[in-house]
Amino acid sequence: MLSKGCLSIFWMVAHLVVPSAHADTMMVYTENYPPYNYMNENGEVVGLATENIRKVLDAAGLEYQIRLVPWTRAMYNAQTQKNALIYTITRTPKREEMFDWLVPIAKSNFYLFVRADETRSVTPETLRSGMFTASCVTGDLACDLLNWTDIGSNNIIPISKEGTGDFRMVIAGRSDIYLSDLAVNAQLRKQEGYSLDLTKPVMRLNGKTGLFLAAGTQVPENIRQNIKAAYQGLIAEGNYALVDTTPAAE
Repeated sequence: MLSKGCLSIFWMVAHLVVPSAHADTMMVYTENYPPYNYMNENGEVVGLATENIRKVLDAAGLEYQIRLVPWTRAMYNAQTQKNALIYTITRTPKREEMFDWLVPIAKSNFYLFVRADETRSVTPETLRSGMFTASCVTGDLACDLLNWTDIGSNNIIPISKEGTGDFRMVIAGRSDIYLSDLAVNAQLRKQEGYSLDLTKPVMRLNGKTGLFLAAGTQVPENIRQNIKAAYQGLIAEGNYALVDTTPAAE
């Protein structure tokens, strides 16, 4: 018969061991970015990209949880945790070596937006002239992408507020331009109760960017290869397609 002291030690060891059963659970991070990923009325993370991610991770046989968090936290976790993935992340030259790009989700469809009553032409020439200012949320991809355009860095106004502060800066007349994916812009305006007529897209960003499921290089190689193999298997079966949010031609 075990003494009380032995029983206490056994109880503590048993409870220390239990969490390890969850050590292999992948934490999959993203942000509120409709229609790709957002939380529904039941508190579930859903969306066009989320459907594809669940399909791939299920095919890989992985146990996982999807978490909707601020983007800066998603990026930090994805680069520091050994069981973390991140999705709807745009592949850019700056990020190329930071992640292993596991699964393509969608082609990007980024545009420069201005107020609906803007009468000046937005062209590479007028952007280079310093005629326009642009706003973006600090740490957001938009700031990186704006630096790809001909807007000078001195004309880009970073703001610390999370969410859609860049859009609000433009409609308030405090800056001229913000950047957004076309479908995301429509969903966010609807979500916030703003009319789409307040702003208009004026220039599409060129470049071979795209939205991906990615892993930091600290994630074990076998897990990353398993996910890639599951994706390739779905492709071979004809059970996977890139999300396409391109508006239908009228």
